[in-house]
Amino acid sequence: MNVRTYIGKVFIVEDNDARVRLDNDLSQSRRYQQGDNIPPGKSVGDPVTIPRFTRVNVRATRTDGDTLYVQAAPEGDAQAQPFGWTKASNFAGGMINEIVAIIPDAWDLEPGGDNYTVTDPQSLVRGGAPAFASTGASIPRGTLCCVTETSPDGRYVRVCRASLGGDGAPQRADDLGWTSRANLTPGWSQHFSSPAWADQQGPNAAWDQGRYIGPRVVVRIVGTGGALKEITLDSLPHYMRLKDAALANNVDLAVTSGFRTFAKQAALFRIFQQGGNRAARPGFSNHQDGQAFDLNTMGFDGTRNYDWLKRNAPAHGFIRTVSGEHWHWEYRPNDPEVRQGKFKKSNVTK
Repeated sequence: MNVRTYIGKVFIVEDNDARVRLDNDLSQSRRYQQGDNIPPGKSVGDPVTIPRFTRVNVRATRTDGDTLYVQAAPEGDAQAQPFGWTKASNFAGGMINEIVAIIPDAWDLEPGGDNYTVTDPQSLVRGGAPAFASTGASIPRGTLCCVTETSPDGRYVRVCRASLGGDGAPQRADDLGWTSRANLTPGWSQHFSSPAWADQQGPNAAWDQGRYIGPRVVVRIVGTGGALKEITLDSLPHYMRLKDAALANNVDLAVTSGFRTFAKQAALFRIFQQGGNRAARPGFSNHQDGQAFDLNTMGFDGTRNYDWLKRNAPAHGFIRTVSGEHWHWEYRPNDPEVRQGKFKKSNVTK
């Protein structure tokens, strides 16, 4: 499984002026030069563009701030010379909801469904069901492993030691026993043993009501307006199921804000103190625990997206938690009010 969802998909150029950018300066357009194969109606010095309705594959992505650029290539021809770099917003749909990057970016093997690194220094080995009692042994931090079995409630997993084979696939070795799923982090990376990963104010640090709750793997998703947003890898499948269910009913959900780093929340709080929009202190924002999503609801009752979420979000584990913010939804599947089918917490008055 590749976390990047755009791989292998076909995108259609929609913009009449889908300009190709310079490889070394995405802010500048490539221009036709003498000797180029110049199409009819174009001249030397004109910007190079990809014709409207061209079907393309995306081979790679780059960002310039929050703007997403993609390397577009002819559909289905892996050997063909790419057209070049262009804005993702030039495509029909703008690549909304595509996952384009994963943080950290240093991997032995990216998260693939069952490959994990032991990241808790007290990763106790446990016996099997029903008690999963500690055996007194532990699995060393930094151990690369694969999950071979999961307890019915998902809290515990059986793992085996693993390594990277010559074909780039995990090679399973000896069984290590049962341990808590919370002891594992998706993917294999030496970065998990670095001070940067444990930095409580770093780009992967999650917080809940002023309490540091550990680092999270984060993905970058294309949100509203083509801007890149961040959400945690843990919350990704839940959001994807929600937006897929909405899309099946012709409702286009997109993220306007997701996971916020400590630094981002600190910046928003400084703006608030200077008279800007309301923002919580860093460490206290709902957006720092990885479960909160601001969605493109467009308004309260009577708007298509909001009305669909009212009817369907609880079935997918989502609920409104902040008064006055129709856009703010959180993934709280175990909340009693979610289980009762309520779309907002009882303390949310509007």
